Amino acid sequence: MFNKEEVEVITPRPFERVDGSFILSGFVPKSWLRTDYDRLDERIFLDFLDINGQTFMGISFDLHIGVWSKLTNKIKFSTVVSFTENNAHFISISQGCVNVKISGRKNEQFFYLPVIVKQLEPKEGIDSDILDKHRKVGEMVEQYEKDIKDYNKKLEEIRKRRQVKDNISEDEKSNNYTYSKNLDIANSIFKILDESDDVFEGYLYSQEDKEERELEEKYKDAIEWRGPLFHGIVAMWKGFEMRVYSNDHDSHFHVIHNGKGINARFSFPDFELINYKKNINTISSKDMKGIRALCLQPDNFKKLKNEIERRPNKF
Repeated sequence: MFNKEEVEVITPRPFERVDGSFILSGFVPKSWLRTDYDRLDERIFLDFLDINGQTFMGISFDLHIGVWSKLTNKIKFSTVVSFTENNAHFISISQGCVNVKISGRKNEQFFYLPVIVKQLEPKEGIDSDILDKHRKVGEMVEQYEKDIKDYNKKLEEIRKRRQVKDNISEDEKSNNYTYSKNLDIANSIFKILDESDDVFEGYLYSQEDKEERELEEKYKDAIEWRGPLFHGIVAMWKGFEMRVYSNDHDSHFHVIHNGKGINARFSFPDFELINYKKNINTISSKDMKGIRALCLQPDNFKKLKNEIERRPNKF
């Protein structure tokens, strides 16, 4: 099990007051860079979370690993963090409180560093409730991530039962019902189902709909949190992430697969492969077609366009 104490942050210190632009430096275990193929991927990921554990900015940066890295278990990192004008809104709501999540290759490799952006701290000081919440953001996010994992696992079990009733294969279009994209419609349908048993007598998926509704109620806090958390991640498919980094320039986005050590840049809006960033593995032609098809879906295309266009200037 990964020991968070192996991370050493030199600057800033926890709860230190920082400017809108500051230097983040320290040491991370070399194991953070090791991929499933036992190679080093020289990147560290940063996510910036508000007081509700919602990610409002995400960046990555390269480490400069020298010959001495073979003689040590820790790697030094240093980068300049610069918040943007668009970030100011989220930081202001949090009364200047920001958690920096430093992440490696694997899900269990992370470290939360709470800081306070002094320019956006209230003149009368930060509310005690906000400060208390600031200390617990990491714990809250870990719990939500566990809840989302449980939710998805149970939702998949319900989906498989729907498919059995449909008597179709996974490659065909299932006659299941997903209401998460329009909760108003979902609530109306569920109300009718609750109040009108006779009308829907014999409805094939009544039990699955009921269980899905109960799941959404049980994990509603985590589900509400999940959307903002994935800000910048447009879509996920077969372990691949289609992601737009706020510190990037020009019209491109990244396709990342942490398990395979893949970080590829694709052009927008024609979705052509530009290059691999320190590639360890490449994307197969079959997966390439799947990625393009996913990006061309109207909702995903719009999200990519919006995320690329919203890259603001630094202040």
